[in-house]
Amino acid sequence: MMLPYKRLLRPLLFQVPAEPAHKISEFILKRKLIWKILSQYYMVNHSVLNTSLSAIPLSNPIGLAAGFDKNCQYLDSMMRLGFGYVVGGTVTLNPRDGNPKPRLLRDRKNNSIINSLGFPSHGIQQVISNLEKERVSPLILSASGFTIDELVTCALKLEPWSDGIEINISSPNSEGLKIFHDPHMFREMLSRLNSNRKKPLFIKLPPYDNDKGQDQVLQLVNVGTSLGIEGVTIANTKPITEPKLKMGKGGLSGKPIFNDMLKMIKDVRNEVGAAIAINACGGISSAEDAILAIKQGATTIQIYSALIYEGPGVIKKINLGLKDYLNKNNLDSITQLANIEPI
Repeated sequence: MMLPYKRLLRPLLFQVPAEPAHKISEFILKRKLIWKILSQYYMVNHSVLNTSLSAIPLSNPIGLAAGFDKNCQYLDSMMRLGFGYVVGGTVTLNPRDGNPKPRLLRDRKNNSIINSLGFPSHGIQQVISNLEKERVSPLILSASGFTIDELVTCALKLEPWSDGIEINISSPNSEGLKIFHDPHMFREMLSRLNSNRKKPLFIKLPPYDNDKGQDQVLQLVNVGTSLGIEGVTIANTKPITEPKLKMGKGGLSGKPIFNDMLKMIKDVRNEVGAAIAINACGGISSAEDAILAIKQGATTIQIYSALIYEGPGVIKKINLGLKDYLNKNNLDSITQLANIEPI
């Protein structure tokens, strides 16, 4: 049976501040035998859920978003929760402490999380050492950096350990990433990657809430598409002011950004057509949410905050909901669902 998360474990974890609670979760997830035994209760194996992300075959369209397992220490346990794929990282070339604490908060009223973590990372050498012990697939690795050389070097060193690379140019909590929002810098970075990469490449985009932001993001998408990227992830956390954080500001994730994410997926899909994949990331916590995102044009779904609020059983619930919806509507695949007009 699945763990009684919302009735038992969540109340206990929520007695502890968010970042220490995540450390407790990490300790539990590193106990691999537990999750090997429990995996039979979390898996949903059904051909109707089979899909692909670029050329990467997936058993289902639900992925773990970047940021949960930053140093790739328990990816095997995460896959055993029923994900179709996982994203490890974000990884940086050199070790980083990240921003000062407190830097991670829960907003229970809105089922959201606010963070100003700032890419804490053990660095690529330690992460590769971890990956030698955590052989999982399908695996996307998230890479970032603050110069073109740093980012490209990090991504290419991670590539042999992954099925694809997701480039994070959009964390609002890491000063310096905005250089890659300039189309010329973005083009140069992608050109450098294209000279050596062999795996699918995805770009994690910043959110927007006005026409200027929309124009900037769509310009990046068009540059990326012209240079052969395989997809984009929509989107990173939304920048907000938060006095309780040491930095005074952070990135909002979870349910409050869901509708903005849907609009952004529709905008990008209308702009590029079927040229690239879109990974929906932002406030998805149910099968109904996933269906809406796919109907707007998403290829896959990525979740993070839903794990915190709903627990590990949320992946199974979403997959079962998708399966039932597809069967009820006589659809044979997730791809067919994407062809239905949005509600």
